[in-house]
Amino acid sequence: MKKSLLALAALAAAGAASAQSSVTLYGIADISGGYKEVNVDGAKTKTTGANVGNLSGSRIGFKGAEDLGNGLKAVFNYEFGIDSAHGNWTSATNLNNEGSSSTSTREAFVGLEGNFGQVRVGTTDTPVRNLAIAGTADGYSDFDTTTLRAVQRASGVHYFGNFSGVGIQAFAGYSKSETGSVTSDDYKGYGLGLSYANGPLLVGAAVQQFKQSANAPTNSSKKTEAVVGGAYDFGTAKVFANYVYGKVGVDGNFNTAYAGAFDKVQELNLGVTVPYGAASFVAEYGRNRYNLAGTNEKFSGNDFMIGANYAFSKRTDVYVRAAQLNDLKNGDDKNWTRVYAAGIRHKF
Repeated sequence: MKKSLLALAALAAAGAASAQSSVTLYGIADISGGYKEVNVDGAKTKTTGANVGNLSGSRIGFKGAEDLGNGLKAVFNYEFGIDSAHGNWTSATNLNNEGSSSTSTREAFVGLEGNFGQVRVGTTDTPVRNLAIAGTADGYSDFDTTTLRAVQRASGVHYFGNFSGVGIQAFAGYSKSETGSVTSDDYKGYGLGLSYANGPLLVGAAVQQFKQSANAPTNSSKKTEAVVGGAYDFGTAKVFANYVYGKVGVDGNFNTAYAGAFDKVQELNLGVTVPYGAASFVAEYGRNRYNLAGTNEKFSGNDFMIGANYAFSKRTDVYVRAAQLNDLKNGDDKNWTRVYAAGIRHKF
């Protein structure tokens, strides 16, 4: 009898312990087929076939929390990029790649959460990236007109807080180099983002700066990036807007589609989503102005994207997109990327 009581007590204790902690497996599988044409000063390349992670980067993730008592929790989140067409882990050289991304560039942190907010130690999205996404209709997809994608994620100490609708994000840490060829702390940085959300309204601003350290090939490059953006949901339609600004030294390169380094980048993006039953329609327009580093050359252009989604359920939808991106012109120099795609996305 005593043994039975002891066994029941042990099971009850184990049940209580498991009730205080949780682990969630989640992921996204996104595959599309389409056509892509890239023009660089009149030289065109065309590709067709299957793509992965166009609308949402394909991934598998684990996240969880443990109740430590007194309102304190331990939290963690780790994501791994996957090639959803072939089942392989994907790889990349730096923290700034999107799409399917790599096993080392997505969420990777452990932290503490309480009434004070959340402190993360590891790798997560920067304040500028998060505010840019908040003001973007297509969520920073491969079709999105917000083509300034400099430092998207940073490793270090991050703080997230929300107090009566006022959101705060701050970090201090580093980003890997554009090439990934030097040590992981060659770009040290810090950033701050502030936002306000109330019902259908969301507005915010963020700024961050990264500077090369002495162990990089040169120490002359400094990246300053800022964004102002937001969204308003009218019910029948949701509108988005963001203005992105970047300034970089001679060794930086905001847009890796171009070999030259731009010392100043300005982008204005406007977007809208319109739900209609199980379907939704999306459109975006972007205006680009880039200054080429060390010269008086100025590039400008217009990006656009239109598309639609149809949701079979909350987790599965199909989509079509047509977009012109990275549009920059200066006299006879003309650059653009045109993408047409149809795909399916499943979230689990």
